[in-house]
Amino acid sequence: MRDLDFTNNEKVEFVYDIIIGFFALVATFVVVLQFSKNLTVIQLKYLGIADNIIYFIFVLDFVVRLLLSKNKRSLLKNHYIDLIALLPLHFFTTSPYGSLLKLIRVLTYVLRLIHNIKDVLYTNGFVYSLGSATIITILGSFAIYFLEKDSSATIKSYGDAFWWSIVTVTTVGYGDISPTTSGGRVIAAVLMLSGIGFLSMLTSTISTYFITKTAEKKKETLANKELLSLDISSLTLEQRRQLIDFYEFIKSREG
Repeated sequence: MRDLDFTNNEKVEFVYDIIIGFFALVATFVVVLQFSKNLTVIQLKYLGIADNIIYFIFVLDFVVRLLLSKNKRSLLKNHYIDLIALLPLHFFTTSPYGSLLKLIRVLTYVLRLIHNIKDVLYTNGFVYSLGSATIITILGSFAIYFLEKDSSATIKSYGDAFWWSIVTVTTVGYGDISPTTSGGRVIAAVLMLSGIGFLSMLTSTISTYFITKTAEKKKETLANKELLSLDISSLTLEQRRQLIDFYEFIKSREG
């Protein structure tokens, strides 16, 4: 999670990260969709507009954080991925190296998304649950496709199977696509149970994250108060300077 100088509220910082992470995810899909050769001119136009809007949101986000940051050098050092993502590569995608530039943008957006939510991902080992859910979703989509493609009236392509797999794992269950074979129903049951476990883990992880961050904040505040209340009258001038330098170093790391 990034430290926002305009607030000390962990929940605000978390929501802010989720919003920026969401835009990074949308930007990734937008860039990936632009690789398709089946899009109409109008569709490409709207994708380009969405791409530009998200890009300027990222620019505004970085500029505001840079202006409000107490330690700009630390921000530039710790958030270099954000800076790379701001390179205006999308203005050069019509060049001979356009596809390569698009791939670079996809990579930077994915890295930015991971960077934004990495603290949450490693809480309670949630990253492993997310990885397992992703693998199960992909394997389930392949399995349901091969089991249902000849007998189901709704699963006619792998895209249909993948959509059904996502809907089932997230326990949304639209009902627009459903398996008809016995094997397909077994796969559905496995995905449903996996989805319930994953969502429970997600809820638990978010709760643990907030509890842990709140406890760390209280501990940090208490430590700062204790440091400021120390009696340094018995220390030499050089020792006082070293203590002050150390305190300033700790504060700069927080920025």
